[in-house]
Parts: sequence; C-alpha cells; structure tokens
Amino acid sequence: MHGTQEVRTSGAQAGETALGAWPVGVPRVYCPIVPVGGVHPQAETVGERSVEWLAGFGIFDGEQSLRQQIVASRVGEAVGRAAPLASDEGLQLYADWSAAAFAFDDFYCDMGPTSTQPDAFLDVAMRVLYRIERPEAARWDQTLLSDAFVDLSRRVRRLAPMMWPTWVTGHQDWFLGSVHGIARRAGAGGRPAGIADHLATRSSDGAMRLNHALIEMTEGSRLPDELRGGPAVGAATAAAYTLVLLANDLISYRREAETGATNTNCVSILTPPGGTVEDGMERVVRLHDRIMSLYIRLSHQLRATGDERLRRYIDQLSTYIRANLDWSMNAPRYHAHNPGATPTSAGAVPCWSAEPLDGSLTAPPIPSIAWWWEQLR
Repeated sequence: MHGTQEVRTSGAQAGETALGAWPVGVPRVYCPIVPVGGVHPQAETVGERSVEWLAGFGIFDGEQSLRQQIVASRVGEAVGRAAPLASDEGLQLYADWSAAAFAFDDFYCDMGPTSTQPDAFLDVAMRVLYRIERPEAARWDQTLLSDAFVDLSRRVRRLAPMMWPTWVTGHQDWFLGSVHGIARRAGAGGRPAGIADHLATRSSDGAMRLNHALIEMTEGSRLPDELRGGPAVGAATAAAYTLVLLANDLISYRREAETGATNTNCVSILTPPGGTVEDGMERVVRLHDRIMSLYIRLSHQLRATGDERLRRYIDQLSTYIRANLDWSMNAPRYHAHNPGATPTSAGAVPCWSAEPLDGSLTAPPIPSIAWWWEQLR
C-alpha cells in the first residue's frame, strides 16, 4: 500500500463499486486521503451471506423491518472498503460482526424499550458479554443476538487466538459506551453532554476499538504494544476514530432526528443556543477538518520514522477513514432519510472539499483532545 497522500481522486478506481452522492443537506468535509486497495472482491458476496447468517439465529422473525435495516446497511461494502486486504474468511467474520453490531444497535441501543432504559440495557449487555467471553455457556434466556455473538467468538478463537483478549475487552468497551449514551438520552432531561465529555466517550459508543481490531485481525497484522502505546500513535489513532464518528454524526443526523435520538449526536452538541441544525453542522465540519489536518501531519510524522509496522498501521487507519466516507455515500441506511441523495452512476465524483474549512494546527479549546496536537513535532 502507498502512503497517505494529500491528493484528491476523481471517479471510481479499479475494483471499486460506483460511488453515490453526498447526502443532501449535509455540508461537505475535507478528506485528502486517497483510498488504497479499492474494495475487496468478495465484498458483495460476504454482505449477502451476512444477512442470511444473521437470519439463521431467528433475529428477523417477526422483525422484517430490522432485516431491511441490515440490508440497507450494506455491511459487505463497509468492510470490503475498510479491509480490502483481508482474507476471505476474515472478511466474512468482519461482515458478520458488523451485521450483528448494526442489529444490536438498532434493536437495543437506538430503538426499542432498552434504548431509554439503561438498567434494562445493562441486563442485556451483561448477558451477552458473559457469552462472548464464555461461548461454551448455554443461552439461559431469550436475549436476541447472544447466539450470534457466541458463533463469532468461536470463529475468532480459531482465526486469531492471539487477539482474543482484544476481542473481549473491545466488547466491554463498546457496551460501556452504549450504556453511557442510553443514560444520556434517558437522564439529564435529554440534554446533550458537553463536547469534551462527548469526544472522550464517543469512540467507545461507536465500537471503534472493535472495528479497528477486526481490520487488523482480518488483514493479518497487529502493531506491537510497545509501539501502540506511544503518545503520537495514540493521538493519531484517537483522531482517526473521531474523524469516522464525526462524519457518521453528520450523515446520520436526519435519521436520528426521526427517532428523537440526536442528543448524543455531535451536531446537537455543537449547535449554539438559538442556532439552527445548519449552524451545528458547520461547527462539526470545522472540527472535523481541523482534526483531519492534524491527522495528516501526524501520519506523515509517524511514517517518517521508517518503521514498516507503523506505516502499515497508518495505512489501515487512513483507509478506514476514507472507506467510511465512501461507504456512507452508498448505504441506503442513510440515503433513505436524504431524498435526492441516492447512489448515482458509476464514476460519480465524491463531494469532498478541496480545502479544510478550518485547517489550523493549534489545539481547539477542548481539553479532552488538546493533547493530540501536543504530539506534533
């Protein structure tokens, strides 16, 4: 793979699926990252298999709307862009997990009775966590999806036993973040958290560590802990995760507004008192572009060390950032809530901004992330 370049692309690269249009009503973001590796050739196939795999656990029995939501998520494309160098078996595992994760979010976190009841959600989460860590245990209740996660756990043990601890702790981190988001919606009069708290917890709620671990797992790479724990690597990693999540908040805002779940969306958090949704979106874009400018500098800085393992690590992070944006332009999960923004013809030009709305390389006044900029050299 080549290094991240500050060059925009036009059209679809070889092996890629056609890109759709940027969602109507969502301001464009700055993304100079060139997608490397295209889309995994098995992306569409593994996506179709994932829906049927999930159906085999009875997840969609009486819940056909949930099946439609999972189909609309296009998990095959999502993982095929994020992990283009994955083995076929690894990509299927990643796609199956993504389908289960979307279903878990839709069924327990974003909709349904547990989406506003953190105590009820904790009961579900703890039961599922127990079976993820101990897949030999029988299911003793009617918790949907626990059998699916058990199947995934068994496959992780076979495919990447060295990453088993990360698999378990990643789910713990995800469910902790999820219950925090549910508690925010249920309590405090539904008021959004402050931006510093939001950015400190959003990566957990978004299962970023798990997504990243699955990319490494399926592509057969793992940055050693002695390198992973460095502050510059930590800053680049956290910045990459946040770029993915800020873009998701922008694109999913309309969908979340329909279910009254926007108080954990950065658009709502950054909307000024008396301001409009458009004001909030502009502030999110400014923050996104400022973090993107930082990430590009950090990625070059880490590549300059000459360590091939770091280069590979940055390649994966950069590919994930861009893959998320490209997938978002195609996923009906979002476009169904943005009339007029359905996928267009092959070769459609992505609607990225050529320049950042805010390209400052000084830290914003957000104490939970200001340390990222301190790693610049």
